[in-house]
Amino acid sequence: MEKMFNLLRMDLYRLKRSRSVYICFAILLVISIICFWFVWMATTPGGLTFAAKIGIAETLRDDSFSAGDYDSLLMFREIAMDGGGYSVILGILVALFVCLDFQSGFLKNIMSLHRYRWKYVISKVITAGILSFLYLTLQYAFCILLNLLFGHLAPFTGFRDILFYLTNAWINTTAFSALIIMVCFFTRSITAGVLTTFLLASGIVQAVIYSFTGLFHLEGWQNYTLYYNLAFAPSSYAKMEDLRGIFVGLVFLILYSVIAAVSLSRQDI
Repeated sequence: MEKMFNLLRMDLYRLKRSRSVYICFAILLVISIICFWFVWMATTPGGLTFAAKIGIAETLRDDSFSAGDYDSLLMFREIAMDGGGYSVILGILVALFVCLDFQSGFLKNIMSLHRYRWKYVISKVITAGILSFLYLTLQYAFCILLNLLFGHLAPFTGFRDILFYLTNAWINTTAFSALIIMVCFFTRSITAGVLTTFLLASGIVQAVIYSFTGLFHLEGWQNYTLYYNLAFAPSSYAKMEDLRGIFVGLVFLILYSVIAAVSLSRQDI
């Protein structure tokens, strides 16, 4: 157990020193600023005046968006989660972080010291989970700050609903990270990891499969995918069915981690 914690401490140290971690987080913050800025221009008198000065007022008037239909949590979901943008950024970062171990020879050195490779896998999954937790909480806190700075565009969501949704999002994004880790272990390719991230996080693969299975009225499978439980997860807990996304995420997290550990154990490093 001590060796696994040493691996985890090493991974966290490398993550802390990685510039890509801060670049990806900065991208999330910039996207948040842009989205709030457009909402401010579309829904406030001062914003519409500013939009007229830069020549986009007519475009905003044609938009049916209404801030009254949103609260701070739904704003956050629209910005980061529902479209898959957050998962894309996180998946790319995880693919880079894992595959660089192969390319730099770091993994070969680590495996010469640690006999049980599953410890390496667990360390990577926990590191991805910690990163996703920090990204989610810090970006949400930043969105709350933006909401205040732009004049309280949307009412604040209750803490219970925030905790429920972020827990669901954290478990499912960590499971998605485990999937990318598994793909990278199989392929040892950054390209494969990034391509998998785009195809799955954006919902492209799910849309293609759904269009085919819909012909046979077999659409229910999508309720048990990571993409669906991120994009369409309930924002609050009302009944036991609302916990489905959390259980689905946990199952996939365990499944992908086990497959990744088995794959790494059977490969030559």
